Amino acid sequence: MIIEDSFYKNLEARYEVTYPEQAGATYTSLLNFSDEGNKFRQRWYRYKEGYSVDLIKMLIKEYNNNPNGVILDPFLGSGTTVMAANELGLRGIGFEVNPFSYFLSKCKLTNYTDADKQEFKKAAKAILVDSEELSEKEIISLPKLSIANKVFDSNIQNYFMAIKVVVDRYSGSENVKNLLLLGWLSSLETISQYRKAGNGLKKKALSKNTVNNKFLVTEIINGNYENIYNDIVGKNLKINAEIINDSSLQMSSYIEKESLSGVIFSPPYANSFDYTEIYKLELWFGSFVKEYSDLKKLREISLRSHLNGLSSKTDLSQLNLRTIPELDILIDNLKTRELWDKKIPMMLKMYFAEMFELLDKIWESLEVDGFCSIVVGNSAYGGIIFPTDLLIAKYAESIGFLVDKIEVDRYIITSSQQYHITLDTKKYLRESVVCLVKTQK
Repeated sequence: MIIEDSFYKNLEARYEVTYPEQAGATYTSLLNFSDEGNKFRQRWYRYKEGYSVDLIKMLIKEYNNNPNGVILDPFLGSGTTVMAANELGLRGIGFEVNPFSYFLSKCKLTNYTDADKQEFKKAAKAILVDSEELSEKEIISLPKLSIANKVFDSNIQNYFMAIKVVVDRYSGSENVKNLLLLGWLSSLETISQYRKAGNGLKKKALSKNTVNNKFLVTEIINGNYENIYNDIVGKNLKINAEIINDSSLQMSSYIEKESLSGVIFSPPYANSFDYTEIYKLELWFGSFVKEYSDLKKLREISLRSHLNGLSSKTDLSQLNLRTIPELDILIDNLKTRELWDKKIPMMLKMYFAEMFELLDKIWESLEVDGFCSIVVGNSAYGGIIFPTDLLIAKYAESIGFLVDKIEVDRYIITSSQQYHITLDTKKYLRESVVCLVKTQK
């Protein structure tokens, strides 16, 4: 069976779908995170998958009906959703399994005392002086990451690692220690010889911008510390947040039924990206993972959006996985295609099953008239587009959600091979915001 354009048209016809070029498209300019780099606390770390605080605020203003409500983000990432909710006077809750992302959000979503602020100002200066002395006396060991000895220019490696050691030995306020570590972690990609690209890291091309002397390292980290200090002494934001280092599939253990007024999130896309690879430097050099067994455990509790950790021996028939007929049709067809990895159908089956399970839990946790907005991207394998936005909408509708609208905000550029195969259905390769409202069953 060939998946034709009519399959997608029939599925989409159930919903109000707005495209970027149409009147009424409101989120397009807000989905992009590129302008966040200079915003309050967002500039503490350049998060690859982040989205705009302004988008979150718009969704809350449009859909939240409870002025004393609670907003949840099941995939907290860099904390943007909770930050935006707090700025609008609402309480925020976030789940995050990646220990680095959890640490980043914890730093951004902490109320710092006047004592913390003054201590940080002094410590930020002293740390770099002490690190210079330590680097001249001691050879600092590297983490057990396989590429660790290739990450930094040899001229700066020991000094840069000495800063981490001095931070680890810091005996003052825990809040200040965390900010010192964050400023160091935020410089990792800039100072290293690798950059985030696609599903992992790539070696940077040699250029005059290579960081190969201590002066540049000090300048970069000082800049990070200055941004952090200016933000904690500047804007007076009262943080009201609960951050949970666990899978959102466990949310029933933490959140009471009908206690949330809204849920806003962007899950990992079903694109085979393994975020433990993308944030490999931060995880290993930040000591969030110390052994490859730690990495394996982390992958096992992450959403099944990638192939790492999946076994071809897994018997899906023994698992009670949630599904819908349209998804089964797509996966059955995919099994007949030539794929670069035979585990892809299994990954997609598990990905959507976990997304649907999460929607069940969100439904239970939302108060009546509560809302759920999901920023998600579609994907393609073997020439077959998996319209995540429409599949999520269909399942959500089946459990009682009203699908208020789906707004398509930008199109996804796929590989040249996929482009030609999916030419007739390419408008379904996109990123969208799916807006759901809980109504009485």
